[in-house]
Amino acid sequence: MDELSFKKDASFDKCPNCNSVGKLRRSRAKSPIEQGIKKLGIFNYYRCRECDWRGRLLNFGFGGISIKTILLYLFLMFVTAVIVKFIVQKFAM
Repeated sequence: MDELSFKKDASFDKCPNCNSVGKLRRSRAKSPIEQGIKKLGIFNYYRCRECDWRGRLLNFGFGGISIKTILLYLFLMFVTAVIVKFIVQKFAM
């Protein structure tokens, strides 16, 4: 069974500012707003060792198979909604 998303370690990603690879390190959340965002678990804050860029990056990535799965589920939800609407309209009269 394939997963829809996977947790990734952004410290191995490219820096968004200088494009250096493997230079990102985790950074502490400084304000209460940043702490709240970090507690949600979707974003973490990083700092680049090369250019001193600081910002947040997404913790999750999506694979090619999971995008197809998401699109399939969206299509099935749409078809189901159309069928339910048709049935409700048919029996409401």
